[in-house]
Amino acid sequence: MELVSALQIPYRESRDGFWGEQTSTLNWCEEDYNISFYCAEVVNTLTNLVFMWLGVKGLRNVVEYSHSPIFILVYLGYIVVGLGSMAFHTTLKYEMQLADELPMIYTVCIMTFATFSYKKSVKLQVLIATTLIGLAAFITIYYLYAKDPVFHQVAYGLITVGTIFRGFYVMECILRPALKRRNPGECGRLMRQMWMLALTGILMFLAGFIIWNMDNIYCHSLTRTKRKILLPWSMLLEGHGWWHILTGLAYHMILWRVWLNRCLDGREKEFMLDWMPLRSVPQVLVREIESQAIAAQQQIGLVRTQLGSKQRELRLAQLTRSEILSLPPDTAVYEGVGKMFVAVPVPALQEKLGSQIKDIETEVDAMGKRLHYLETTAKNSQEHIEKMLKGGGQ
Repeated sequence: MELVSALQIPYRESRDGFWGEQTSTLNWCEEDYNISFYCAEVVNTLTNLVFMWLGVKGLRNVVEYSHSPIFILVYLGYIVVGLGSMAFHTTLKYEMQLADELPMIYTVCIMTFATFSYKKSVKLQVLIATTLIGLAAFITIYYLYAKDPVFHQVAYGLITVGTIFRGFYVMECILRPALKRRNPGECGRLMRQMWMLALTGILMFLAGFIIWNMDNIYCHSLTRTKRKILLPWSMLLEGHGWWHILTGLAYHMILWRVWLNRCLDGREKEFMLDWMPLRSVPQVLVREIESQAIAAQQQIGLVRTQLGSKQRELRLAQLTRSEILSLPPDTAVYEGVGKMFVAVPVPALQEKLGSQIKDIETEVDAMGKRLHYLETTAKNSQEHIEKMLKGGGQ
């Protein structure tokens, strides 16, 4: 408690703000302009950065590993939702509220298209796209007319639930039988991994939804507590901020669909899910780590052979020099050159052998370092693969 008291920072006394009066139809439990003159709800604004971080991470993953281009639109929409939410919570203006809420509808519709149009004919894809565009347009027009946030929330929820259950159906009724046929040894692990990924995203979303509603229900009590404990501790009680963080982490649901598509394509041996539940953010990678491990093992064998050959050559040169050193300087010594033997003075031969030994020792040292590097690479790659398999297959 002493630490809490020592680090307490009071709120602003004045509650006027740069953006003027609220025009949005919604406001949240975080008190307006209580931290900054320029931002109406600082915590609710900054917590949207999770959308920026994960959106960019997702885009990089799609581009780097050539996942379906539809997910580029999904992640761009994901980022736009975060930007719109930041604008809304910064200003509390109605226009910015729309910039927050409507992209949620559009983004989930893109995700719905990715789910329902997979492996369908072009005609059916066009029909699905047209239907979803019409649905998004209807929701937009009606919402602009009615200005009813509950309508928006219900519409968003229904589309999301429908998309998720379609994914469950595909996973169990299409993917599981296919995996049993072509990859029975890995079927159980892959399906457990996929269910865990999906359920993690759903539970995070539900946790955020519960906290959001608790924040609304107990707002007055929470506000009194926040005024008592002050900043920065009061930030932890901003429930809507936790909603942003947890729904942002529902990013797991997008990765679930990316991974599901790769497995439906029959490419689960080419790609892998890099994820340790509750300890890392998931991403679908090419099995390049496994390829690195295999390549390193092959190189290790080659380098060991070369190193053994050089060590024998070094030993032979050292023994030869040892014998030469025991000879008198005027001893007649001959060196083989092709099919001939050429007389060489003992001191000159000693010098030549010394230089040769030094060169071989340098090569042996370099090969030793190369071998150590390859062994470390192989070990680290194998450990990383094992961690991913254990993390994703629990």
